[in-house]
Amino acid sequence: MRRRGWVLALAILAAQSAGAQQSLRIDGPRHSEATFLLLTATAGPHDVIVADSTRRLTFPRGTTVPRTAIIVGGDASVAATVHGDIIVVGGDLFLQPGATIQGKAIAIGGAVYGSTLALVTGGTHSIRDRTFIASRTADGFQLDYRRLGTRDPAIEFPLLDGLRLPAYDRVDGASVAWGPILRPTARLEIDPTVTYRSHLGDWDPGVHMLVSPGEIWRLTLDARRGTFSNDAWINSDLINSITTFSVGSDKRNYYRADRIEAAVGRIDRLTIAPTTSLEVETYAGALTERAWSVGSTDTIGSHPWTLLNQNDPENVRRANPAIEPGRISAGMLGASVRWRYGDVTAGAVARIEVPWQAPSDTRFVQITADGTIQFPTFGLQRFRTDIHVVATPGDTAPLPRFSYIGGSSTLPVIRDLLSLGGDQLLHVDMRYEIPVPRLAVPYLGAPIFALRHRIGSAGIQDLPRFIQNVGATASLSFLRISYDIDPATREDHFGIVFSFTR
Repeated sequence: MRRRGWVLALAILAAQSAGAQQSLRIDGPRHSEATFLLLTATAGPHDVIVADSTRRLTFPRGTTVPRTAIIVGGDASVAATVHGDIIVVGGDLFLQPGATIQGKAIAIGGAVYGSTLALVTGGTHSIRDRTFIASRTADGFQLDYRRLGTRDPAIEFPLLDGLRLPAYDRVDGASVAWGPILRPTARLEIDPTVTYRSHLGDWDPGVHMLVSPGEIWRLTLDARRGTFSNDAWINSDLINSITTFSVGSDKRNYYRADRIEAAVGRIDRLTIAPTTSLEVETYAGALTERAWSVGSTDTIGSHPWTLLNQNDPENVRRANPAIEPGRISAGMLGASVRWRYGDVTAGAVARIEVPWQAPSDTRFVQITADGTIQFPTFGLQRFRTDIHVVATPGDTAPLPRFSYIGGSSTLPVIRDLLSLGGDQLLHVDMRYEIPVPRLAVPYLGAPIFALRHRIGSAGIQDLPRFIQNVGATASLSFLRISYDIDPATREDHFGIVFSFTR
């Protein structure tokens, strides 16, 4: 088995070397998502690998793919570390335990089959009803766009017979969802689930429906009973689950609600030049939700189990704010923009909510926005800035629309986690990262030193004094050593942790 792994690794490296000298021409409508993804990938460093349609191409564990890989003409299985995207054209992509993809995992003309033990930083994406037919040219390959047309009705059971990736938090405990994915036609996808909340003992039904009448327009409908949070921007569901289960550090506040949300959206994609691309998604819709409090407002009651810090009142026993029960019904407008110019990438997401029904008949408008920009500076060094904004003109928003900051992952010098909150919030996170490849450790990678400056404030109807945290971080894989100080108060924070967050 070990010899087979070496043979496969050598074959992959040889294919990359050959692919680097081949051109890839893409013939397809530019408004198509499949075309856009391929044009974006080929604008940067990439390798083209031709797969054997009779057997699956394997990227074994312990090997490294140095840049984006485009596999044409067959299935692929990935357990390696990929420094970029992994794209399969005309086949399925199977993610194996241990795979680390520092980009997107995409299947065009097939599906991505994930693993709970694989890490994909850019997310997975399956385009089943569009593909490309490959043909050889004098200097490489040409991909010709094909729409697969109407498919036979299909039922898919993700992961293990329909079991979805579980989540863990301090009010629900384990949230385990199950359900099939139904595709009665090529343009309709129905995703019903039922979720068991172990700490609450509740079974929550839900359904998500996606209608794609063409390449540009789409209609979504989502109806469910669930546990919701306005603080999911701080860490992803996976990272928050890991930190909650391991050390009891849940960086979210929650409320429960029955929610129905519908929207019609449009996606426009433009490849301006070989190194420049733009993707804009806009939507309009409406939602209605009936909300109520969840969890104890004190730290005496029962709480989900954690590996460490089970009795820490600032972690898993931290009080969950009560909310005023009632119904919010609102119209909404939203947009997301993703822009790339060479090695510079930027993105922004914004949502405007205009209620016509709210508890106590409050009249407000809430704007929530996130923005990111990152670019290289010298060598492997990079600069990145992330911004999160909540602005609420009009009356004070009801408590289900409050957001919070404070503590680790936002302003670490503040000892109390999520102690600053309200309907107005601003958080800016700037960091300059300096990898040191000369000090690379086998299996752990190279250490990264970073200088970091964070600014934040949150309040009700107004933003109080801004709090600054200035610090430095040294990280090696999951081990992180950090020091932060507030220049105004001279309060500081030193930490040595195993961290999965940024």
